Amino acid sequence: MKKIFFTIISLLIFNACSSGTPKYVEPVLSGTTIPAIFNPVAPVRPISIDDEFQKNLKLIWDNYFKEDYTDTKALDVFVVTNRKLKSKTFGCTNNQFGVELDNSTHFGICKINVPKNHSTGQVTLTKDNRQSSHDYFKILNSKMLPELTVIDFLKKTKRTPLVFVHGFNVRYEDAVLRAAQIAYDLKYQGPIVLFSWPAGAGDGFFDDKMITRTYESNIKNAKGSIETFKNFLTELQANDLKINLVVHSMGHQVVLPALKEFTGSITGKSVINELILNAPDFEANEFIKLIENIKETSKRITLYCSYNDKAMVASETYNKTERLGACTFSENLDTINVSLVDAPTMGLGLGHSYYSSRAILGDVFQVILGIDAERRLFIRKSEPNSTEKFYLRP
Repeated sequence: MKKIFFTIISLLIFNACSSGTPKYVEPVLSGTTIPAIFNPVAPVRPISIDDEFQKNLKLIWDNYFKEDYTDTKALDVFVVTNRKLKSKTFGCTNNQFGVELDNSTHFGICKINVPKNHSTGQVTLTKDNRQSSHDYFKILNSKMLPELTVIDFLKKTKRTPLVFVHGFNVRYEDAVLRAAQIAYDLKYQGPIVLFSWPAGAGDGFFDDKMITRTYESNIKNAKGSIETFKNFLTELQANDLKINLVVHSMGHQVVLPALKEFTGSITGKSVINELILNAPDFEANEFIKLIENIKETSKRITLYCSYNDKAMVASETYNKTERLGACTFSENLDTINVSLVDAPTMGLGLGHSYYSSRAILGDVFQVILGIDAERRLFIRKSEPNSTEKFYLRP
């Protein structure tokens, strides 16, 4: 009996083995979702505000920066001047325009070679074409233009022109070169316009030594240029043009009174985007009264001033009034003290030529981009009850 039992068990085991091992079939369940652990997906990185900002900013920069300033450049400077012609033809040297006031306004264009190797704020001119164009400024050519041609060109660019008004004791040729240097070092993307009034010493041997006489004649010419500059602003406004306006030194005695008169004819259209005042040789108390009238002419007013400006000390002695360029506080403007970066060894050794230096142009670049003072590089707030709102840090 036992033998029969073991035989039956052996047959059952044999049959089970010979039929093969059954394969596992994964069940398909309708409407069932397989857990994510069996189908892993890479984690999604949250969107970075900085990444989005850089992406958007690159598109803006690509559209904004069209002009290349990484190499030597032949740069056009449009000229508006009420200097009297010394010759029959328009030009870009002191042989064409002197220091006498003219009743007529002259318009033209100067093409200037700006070398890539120049130091920021420095202008070294050569009239020898054999000298390297990468090391020296050169006057390439010039042409007189009708006013309408200049205005039409400014309109067609669809970019905001930069208008530069120079200061005391600046002869015509120097003003043209300085305008080109400022435009190049700012990498300015719009047209550059020089408004040159009859500043500078005469052609006599001793004229450049007679500083007091030159100062007095320059003040007279500045006052005589107010109407011309106001008319220029009126023409810009009539053609729906808005400018960035950069002024230096005694040039404020042309621009600020012109703006005061200009406000009386404003029809609701501002003609100035950024108004930038550099070392103004202008009475401080008069400006505080005047700013109430001119504050609406521009989006913002920025004043660069310095305690180290010896030219302001000399002007205060001569005029017997405090000067705006020695720093004056007003709620209606951004007063930026540059004493910490201003070096009296620059320019004439007066600490008066900082407006064309690397530190100031770096800040002006940010002003033109529309960045508020609190957000610009190297700007800090001043102490309470100071003569300025901000300091530019070295």
